[in-house]
Amino acid sequence: MTDYLVTGIAPTSDTARIAQLLGNSSLQNERLSIVTKADTNAQGREDHHGAGRSLSQSSTIMTGSGGTGVPGSGRGGASLLSGSHGAVPDYLGGLPLIPADQAQHFNIAIAEGRGLVTYKATPEEAASVEAAFRQAGLRNVKVFKPKETIPSG
Repeated sequence: MTDYLVTGIAPTSDTARIAQLLGNSSLQNERLSIVTKADTNAQGREDHHGAGRSLSQSSTIMTGSGGTGVPGSGRGGASLLSGSHGAVPDYLGGLPLIPADQAQHFNIAIAEGRGLVTYKATPEEAASVEAAFRQAGLRNVKVFKPKETIPSG
C-alpha cells in the first residue's frame, strides 16, 4: 500500500456538520471516512478490518478528563490515559498505518463525542489534504506514511 492516511479530529460527531466543514475542499468522498461513536460501522469502515460490535456498551464509558488524580497511577498528573487503557473501546478496529498509542488518542476523542476524519491520499496530495483538514477546523491533523523498506544489497 503506497497511500498515505491523513487524519484529523472534528469538534463534533455530527457527520452532516463534518461534511459541511469539509464542503469547500476538493476531497473525493469515496476516499474520505468519518468514524464516530454513534455509528462506527457506517461510512468507510468496511475496509478497516472491522471492529468488535460492542458499541451498545460504549455509552457507559468515562467521557470526562477531570479524573480524581489517584497517586501513583501515572508519571505526572492524572489524565484520561493514565490507568484507563482498557476503559475506551477500539473504534478503529486496527486501522492500518496508525500506531497503537495514536489510535488510543483517537479512540478517546471518539468516545468523548468527536469524530475522526480520515482520507486516503497519494504521497503527492497528502500535504494539500492536510491543509484542507486544518482549514476546515480539524484538530491534531496528522499524515501517516507507510513504513519504508530498506533495499538490501
